[in-house]
Amino acid sequence: MSTGTLTFDREGLQALDRRAVEEFGIPTLVLMENAGRAVALAVQHAVRPGSRVLIVCGPGNNGGDGLVAARHLHNAGADVMVLLLAPREKFTEAGAIQLKIIDAMNLPVEILTPGHAEFRDWLVEGSPGDIVVDALFGTGLSRTIEGLTREVIDAINKCGRRVISIDIPSGLDCDTGQPLGIAIKAAETVSFCGLKKGFEPGRSYVGKVIVGDIGAPVELQRQLAMK
Repeated sequence: MSTGTLTFDREGLQALDRRAVEEFGIPTLVLMENAGRAVALAVQHAVRPGSRVLIVCGPGNNGGDGLVAARHLHNAGADVMVLLLAPREKFTEAGAIQLKIIDAMNLPVEILTPGHAEFRDWLVEGSPGDIVVDALFGTGLSRTIEGLTREVIDAINKCGRRVISIDIPSGLDCDTGQPLGIAIKAAETVSFCGLKKGFEPGRSYVGKVIVGDIGAPVELQRQLAMK
């Protein structure tokens, strides 16, 4: 059964995640697994043979989605590296579980430090065909981007690589489509469940939109989408 193309605001998305877990008993890890697999499929369609994929993860569930994508991309034969915006102990419970899996698989993981030399080294060693996956922040972000995060987003925007964002370009306000100080300028955005209210005013940041299925009940999606 198809939902068509639904549009959500921040409040509706937060309710969707919460109610999928509380009322339908779908574990956060299941939603995260579905989200990450959808991202991995989109990246597989975009990456060129012999090119590398860098997944830059924040400590929230958006970062957890990125870690799932890293695992599936690795299994598909891609050359994957993960950069963490925050120390491991700052990750959500679900994200921390994904990190343990990534570690057990011996995927390369580094923590970004001031000056983000780790990102610059990856760029120097690569080629223009490489892809950066933006898994920094999701739709819940409402504060202004500052510090290291601002530096990293600025560097990603200037790196000359194809950028694919998970759910929404990091730093873009879900409802207004305005950058929260700064935002990722994505070539593609894998948007879960449907579109976001801010996509039209923020279209210069969003790029091509691919709608990904996270397995939330269709009835719940229709109920919480914008009318």
